[in-house]
Amino acid sequence: MIAMRKKLPTVLDKKEVLGLLAIPNKRYKNGIRNKAILSLMVNTGLRVSEVSNLQAKDINLKEGKLRVIEGKGSKDRDLIIGNKQALELLREYNRIRPKSSYFFTSLEEGKAGKQVSVRYLQTMVKRYSERAKINKNVSPHTLRHTFATEFYRETKDIETLRKILGHSDISTTQIYVTLANIDVEKAMNGFSGFSV
Repeated sequence: MIAMRKKLPTVLDKKEVLGLLAIPNKRYKNGIRNKAILSLMVNTGLRVSEVSNLQAKDINLKEGKLRVIEGKGSKDRDLIIGNKQALELLREYNRIRPKSSYFFTSLEEGKAGKQVSVRYLQTMVKRYSERAKINKNVSPHTLRHTFATEFYRETKDIETLRKILGHSDISTTQIYVTLANIDVEKAMNGFSGFSV
């Protein structure tokens, strides 16, 4: 029996990521928060539910570390926010953040301090990607796939990537090997070779 080929997930290229990150307007509090969220997601590979549930006590902005408590499969994991710009955006947002046990909250009057919902994050990512004129179906999970593909492309370290993403089985992480190698195929297709 022939195995069904799984559809490869959508990933953004660097230009598309920069275009997306340029959309939130930092003149507004929501813009500061949303830019921090997008930057965190694309630089750590957090799931949308993990962003929504992130507790203020589990993020250390001085050291650039965060703990994901009981992610999928009830596994805690510690992550480093290695991207300096992402860390600075988080610190900037933290200065205007309402008092709440949740790190990412609503900033609207009457709702300030209320947990940002998964639904809001999904809608926000889609809206910004459309405004950035990205001709792909972009969701928060696209940012996770983009992070994972780029991390593997740069490090070739599948086991560390598995731990970062919180996968229990390495076979789930293997998809990023394929995604990272697509650029090799594209480059070779553009290579004309030698004619006799």
